[in-house]
Amino acid sequence: MTKKFNNTLKTTFLSLSILCAIPSYAQDPVEIAPLFEYPSAPQEIESINDKSNYLVDHFWDAMDFKSKKTVDQNALNDAFSVYSVPMRWADKTKTLASADRLIEKISKNPTLMIQFMKAAEEALYGPRAEAWIDEVYVKFLNAFIKNKKIPDSRKNKYRIQLASLEKTIIGSPVPEFKFTDRHGKDATYFPMTTPTILIFGNPSLTDWRLSRLRMESNTALSQAVEKGKVNVIYIVSSENPDWKNEISDYSDKWTVGYAPTIGESFDLRVMPSIYVIGADGKIILKNVTPENAINEVITQAK
Repeated sequence: MTKKFNNTLKTTFLSLSILCAIPSYAQDPVEIAPLFEYPSAPQEIESINDKSNYLVDHFWDAMDFKSKKTVDQNALNDAFSVYSVPMRWADKTKTLASADRLIEKISKNPTLMIQFMKAAEEALYGPRAEAWIDEVYVKFLNAFIKNKKIPDSRKNKYRIQLASLEKTIIGSPVPEFKFTDRHGKDATYFPMTTPTILIFGNPSLTDWRLSRLRMESNTALSQAVEKGKVNVIYIVSSENPDWKNEISDYSDKWTVGYAPTIGESFDLRVMPSIYVIGADGKIILKNVTPENAINEVITQAK
């Protein structure tokens, strides 16, 4: 995914890219003044992990949290986006502790809390995010929803996000759900003792049709499914009265069904939304490509 930065922000992001050994995808710069001078890790800190730990610890040191004025939302969005970059290499405990400290600083200022919630959504959850970091985003969602100074009307969409994310954090048990199978019978999904690719989507989408053909023609996956070492489950996840016809030629080795309200229980930010479930019934990966899902279940099945 790409992001737009002004020259100052681009320089900062390039610095972070060098520190964290990632490429910069900035293009078409726009002029947005930064809220404050972003930190740089001391030169004596050498590893990417340690540099990232330093950056998440100190990113907001220069921001004036005591000011009662609103901040420029675009500048805050960019700042939060840069803040989120080292989260991918920092220790999880450092990242979560940094988020807790930030939330504590903004929680008494409802206006700033609302602005930071928008920035967190943009940087950690939305379609333009560099990376989805659910554990951090859930912290912001919980704090925002519980904040009594924020009008209830502003919390509705965030409640919906939290409901699906809390149930589908990587490492958590996959939720059970009911669906209609390809024969029109009621069925229930529950975790099995074999690695599973669980797919939610719309069978009429061209991208999925191509992905499905690659999956069905993947020899390693087909053999693993044939031997019962891997399960593949495809669920039509939106209203579609013609769904049975559209899945009529799907592999009979796959479990196929229909659950148009499944989005209330699962995080379906992309279509198709592909989960990998381990033999212990816990979520290993989610919202990944078919290729990544195949590689993971084949590894798990060995």
